[in-house]
Amino acid sequence: MQDKEFKIAIIGPENAGKSSIMNALFGKYVSLVSEVGGTTKMPIKRYWGKLKIGRIKEEPEFVNLVFVDLGGLYTTTDKQSPIMTPKVLEKTFEEINDSDMIIHVIDGSVGLLRSFERLHHLLKFRYQKPIIVVINKCDLLNDSDKEHLKNYVERRIKNTPIFVSAKTFEGIPELLDIIIKYLKR
Repeated sequence: MQDKEFKIAIIGPENAGKSSIMNALFGKYVSLVSEVGGTTKMPIKRYWGKLKIGRIKEEPEFVNLVFVDLGGLYTTTDKQSPIMTPKVLEKTFEEINDSDMIIHVIDGSVGLLRSFERLHHLLKFRYQKPIIVVINKCDLLNDSDKEHLKNYVERRIKNTPIFVSAKTFEGIPELLDIIIKYLKR
C-alpha cells in the first residue's frame, strides 16, 4: 500500500512571515526570506517527512507530509492592489484546492485585516478544509496585545489562533503538534 500525501498550504498577506514559518517548521532554510514584500511568487513545495498515523501495529498507516509556501495573496495595507499575475494566482489557488489543510497566517504586527477575513471565509466555505490560523511575529506583541488580537480573531472569524514567532521559534512545536494530532484522529 502506497503512503498517502498530506499537503498543507501556507497562505496569507505579503511579508506576514509565511516563508519564515515554513523554514521554522523544517528547522532549516527551505524557502527564500526577504524584507521585500512579494519575494515568493510561485508556490514552493517541500517534503517534510513521513509520519506514522495508523494505530494498527500489523499494518501501520503512514502519511507523507508536504508543505507549500504560497506567495502573498494580499498586501498588509488592506488596499485593493493586484500583487500576483493571473497565471501565478491561478497556480496558487490550484495548490490551495489540492491541499488537505491550510495554515492562514496573520502578521501580528499588523493585525486582522478585512482582506484576511474575506479570504478566510472564502476558504472556509468554498474549500471546506481545516484551517489553522497562525498569528506570526508574536515576539513583537505584549501579553495585552496578544489577548486583544486573539479575542478579536475568535470573534470575527470563529477560529482560535495559535501565536508563533518564526524568528524565535516560539509556538512552532505547538503548531506541529496541532498538525500531527489532526492527522492521527
